[in-house]
Amino acid sequence: MIHTDHNDPAFRYEGLARVAFDNCEKYGDPFGIAAQDVYNNFVPEPTLNGKKALSKVLSKIIIDNTESEHNDALIQLEESIWSSETQQQIITIIDTSIDILNQIHK
Repeated sequence: MIHTDHNDPAFRYEGLARVAFDNCEKYGDPFGIAAQDVYNNFVPEPTLNGKKALSKVLSKIIIDNTESEHNDALIQLEESIWSSETQQQIITIIDTSIDILNQIHK
């Protein structure tokens, strides 16, 4: 289970990324994006590199859960990354993704 109640969104991003890549170590994913430091790409507003990183995380989750009833919602979240213009929008995507993953893995 990934917790969304932690105050630091960078912590929540890293948790989501590490779970997406099979509970890897920090930076242990193939792209080196499963780390809190990557969240800096969303501050003060989302950069292209940040959007690419989060898209890779969600794409991996989508691939791993193609048979899930939540797959369409995950796809919509991944697509919404590209139109996100604020850090708060990115936080919402991260937290919603965590909530969906927690539902899938109940």
